[in-house]
Amino acid sequence: MRMRIARRTKMGDRISNDKEKGESPHLRYAASFKLLLDSLLKKNRLVAIYTLVFIALSLILFPPTQRMKEIKYKEGDIADSDVIAPFTFLVPLDEQEIELNRAKAAVNISPIYRRNLTAEKQLPKDLKDFLHRVAAIARIDTLTADEKAARIKEISPGLQDEDVKLLLDDRTRKKILVEGTHLISSLLKKGIVNDGTPLRRRDYPTIVTIAEDKEKLFPTANIIEQDQLEGIILDKARKLFGSNEGAIRLFYSIVRSYLVPNLIFDSNETKRRRDEAVKNVQTVFKVSKNQRIVAKHDKVSRSQVEILQALEKKKLEMELATSRGKKFWLFFGKGLRIFLLISLLGLAIVKFEPKILGSTKQLTLLFIVELFYLVIFAVVFNIGRFSPYLIPVAFVSLVSTAFFGVQTAIFVTIFSSFMVITHTNLPSHVTFVSMLAGSAAIISIKQLRERKNFYKIFLYVSIAYIIGIFSFKIGAGLSFGTFLVNSLWGIINAFVCTILVMFLLPIFESLFDVTTDFTLMELSDLNRPLLKRLILEAPGTYHHSIMVGNMVEAVAEDVGANSLLARVGAYYHDIGKLSKPEYFFENKGDNANKHEKLSPSMSALILVSHVKEGVELAKKEKLPEVVIDAIREHHGTTVMAYFYQKALEYDSHDSVNIDDFRYPGPRPHSKETALIMLADSTEAAVRSLKEPTAPRIRAVVTKIIESRMNDGELDESGLTLNDIAVIREKFIKILTGIFHPRIPYPSQEEEGGVKEQRGQVGKGQDLKNANGLKPQQKKADIERNRSLND
Repeated sequence: MRMRIARRTKMGDRISNDKEKGESPHLRYAASFKLLLDSLLKKNRLVAIYTLVFIALSLILFPPTQRMKEIKYKEGDIADSDVIAPFTFLVPLDEQEIELNRAKAAVNISPIYRRNLTAEKQLPKDLKDFLHRVAAIARIDTLTADEKAARIKEISPGLQDEDVKLLLDDRTRKKILVEGTHLISSLLKKGIVNDGTPLRRRDYPTIVTIAEDKEKLFPTANIIEQDQLEGIILDKARKLFGSNEGAIRLFYSIVRSYLVPNLIFDSNETKRRRDEAVKNVQTVFKVSKNQRIVAKHDKVSRSQVEILQALEKKKLEMELATSRGKKFWLFFGKGLRIFLLISLLGLAIVKFEPKILGSTKQLTLLFIVELFYLVIFAVVFNIGRFSPYLIPVAFVSLVSTAFFGVQTAIFVTIFSSFMVITHTNLPSHVTFVSMLAGSAAIISIKQLRERKNFYKIFLYVSIAYIIGIFSFKIGAGLSFGTFLVNSLWGIINAFVCTILVMFLLPIFESLFDVTTDFTLMELSDLNRPLLKRLILEAPGTYHHSIMVGNMVEAVAEDVGANSLLARVGAYYHDIGKLSKPEYFFENKGDNANKHEKLSPSMSALILVSHVKEGVELAKKEKLPEVVIDAIREHHGTTVMAYFYQKALEYDSHDSVNIDDFRYPGPRPHSKETALIMLADSTEAAVRSLKEPTAPRIRAVVTKIIESRMNDGELDESGLTLNDIAVIREKFIKILTGIFHPRIPYPSQEEEGGVKEQRGQVGKGQDLKNANGLKPQQKKADIERNRSLND
């Protein structure tokens, strides 16, 4: 109160001095406005630079085009005059027509087969040679029939005894020689293919055969597949040998063994030629100068309307090429639209997330993410074969949620989606589908708690694209195939965005020193080395930190704070006590109180040191800056009331400086560190109560929180009065549930109750902060709040 009166007195003195100098209030206001304006310009210089760079790059990657004039005729109109092409120009074909032409081009390429001319010449000759050798053996009169059969089997081991006897018969052998050789030659001449599948896909009149680097068209009418050979050979054998099954079998086995496919399908060459044909399909057609586009009195068709639109577009291009003034205004108008879109994003950030503008690293990160998105967007848009459903809005949404939170991510997603409208002439439904995918990305990554579950992002975004595309395409009457293709583009987009985020998040975290929820989840693992040290070397502090973590997590969402960040900060806020754990009462155990032999000022120095040593240890362990802030700010600039009061008892009031018993600060600058401060103080204070009844717990919690408010410790935290009321009630409920009175066991009643008396100054308990205590306060009040100096 004295400090407030002093500030008011100084303010009054300054006003009096201004009046004495005769300075006009208008001049003072003008000077103040000038200082404010200079400050804003200096602070937002980086914003201006980034804005100009973004607009300039947007105009380079997406040069503006003038809107076409409405053409004279519509589909179905009756032309009242001829329309003649004033110059030669190209007309783009419809996408569906192009795809149809590509399919036709691929199908029109005949299958390619490699022809084996060597087999055609050699196989009939080999059959003749074999039968001539058999004939030579049969003519040797000095050999018995068995010896002749043995020699024939040496030539052809697969023959059975019955087959050999038939071959020794001159008439049968000559018939097989003549008819078999002729059949093999005729079949090879017709062509035997190894794979007839390509021929069955379409009725090709000819195929292309390649033999000895020469190509020929080969008729397909008489081509034979391998599975047809058995029937052809057997039919021929039956005509030759009638009912002689042995001779029929012999003829089939010999002829079939000398038949192999002489047309081998070359799938690679066929695919290459078809791909080349698809590539060469024209996507435009030419309309020559003086060519009649529409004839007088004719009904205008859809294709004629498309030609007229292409003509108007070409006129605009030629006009822009010759008119610098129009080009300037086109660029200026598009730049203005982009600037207005950026301004809307900037206003939203200033209103709801001003800390981003105050942080050069965060602002630069946001700029780089949007710049990265802009470049990929331009690549997708300017390469005609890519679908607009590849525009990676989901990537921006994922990164923004991870680094800036859901609220900023929503603003950035809307901004990135509306870039489809400001930068291109794509249909408006692309904007809606992109926004839907971005929203799904925000929801998916917000629910993640481990990096290994990134596949959920892919699923969420893919489903969003499928549903969004279906909702528009079903009413447009497009085919199911077109819907599948567009959905596939959306799924590819979801996959690429997921991979990019998995790869880039750690890099961005390292470069810009920004912490994501994934890093915080890793730090919340109680098996982390630092937390394991805490439970072994300072078990009381560890238990206290866990309790504080649970308290802040329970209330964080209610006041708009990051519950995960608050919990992790609570886990590590007292790690500085690891250097001297025995000097803090929660770790004392049955040992003597070390503060009994120390002066109050020395005890205060030891307690203050745990903040500094905690910050140094956190930096050594490479903890994120947001966690270090919790260590640095969780005591703010509060006074160690117990030791301050003790010092007043030993020395005169004039010789004791209250600032010697004050934590160095700074005060909490975020809701999360403010929650940790309040939970830290209230948990320790309630734990020190002898009889923690519900009314006493409420009184202690209320007093501590009001003390922090009155001392200005929460002024920079962003907490509102409503938030503080919510925190108070939630803490009271939690602490009452934890420290509720218990019915003593009979054995305890016989022993006279609990022996341990918490909260006695003589026991040497170090105290938590309780600012605002005056020397004349009762000793009972001091004892109730002494645990706040921990």
